[in-house]
Amino acid sequence: MENLECPQCGNALANGVAVCGACGKEVQNKEVKDNESALPPQEKGPGRKNLYAILAVLLVVLGGAALLIFTGLLPNPLKGGGSTAAIVNGEKISTAEVDQKFDLYRKMSGKSGQPDSTPEAKAAAAGLRMQILNALIQEKILVTEAAKEKITVPPQEVADRIAAIKKSMNISDADFEAFLKNHGMAPANFEKRIEKDLRISKLVAKGTQEKGLTRDAWLAELFKRAKVEILAK
Repeated sequence: MENLECPQCGNALANGVAVCGACGKEVQNKEVKDNESALPPQEKGPGRKNLYAILAVLLVVLGGAALLIFTGLLPNPLKGGGSTAAIVNGEKISTAEVDQKFDLYRKMSGKSGQPDSTPEAKAAAAGLRMQILNALIQEKILVTEAAKEKITVPPQEVADRIAAIKKSMNISDADFEAFLKNHGMAPANFEKRIEKDLRISKLVAKGTQEKGLTRDAWLAELFKRAKVEILAK
């Protein structure tokens, strides 16, 4: 198995990872490029800009906002077991949710159904699960903070964002719905995902402006005061 490193920070990466878990930068490794070349004609689009649009949609499907701002500030080892993966500020994240994201990512990276038979593959799978759990934890922190700050997103803003995504992909409504279906998400759930990501973006913008901090500094402060207990196996 080829050893991969983030070109930005040198962090070790599992095959198929599109965003570095340490620095949050986009990674274009060989497997991601291979997957891009395997897209059907209507999803390839006219060029590099279209590929970035597709990647953005896939990140939304996975839980884009949390993955994009992932900073590695919660390096707790996975342990224990049961139906709850973590408790964040009193709210639970289920192991089923982690499993669902993990399976979806495997499907997107072309590894669905492939057994993790080697020690390297098992280590890579465990690392990916940790990255997904940390992303879900950070997202939970941000979502609960957005609710506390009473941040909302008008339906029209969500509709405009989705329209912009479709335009950037140069894709029809029917083909876009088929694209989502192929990656395990219904249009209604995609709308909810977009609404959540927009709320998080507004929260980060509000927090950094009010505190006079950079995004990374504000996130570090927010995550530091969060009450997090990791229980997952």
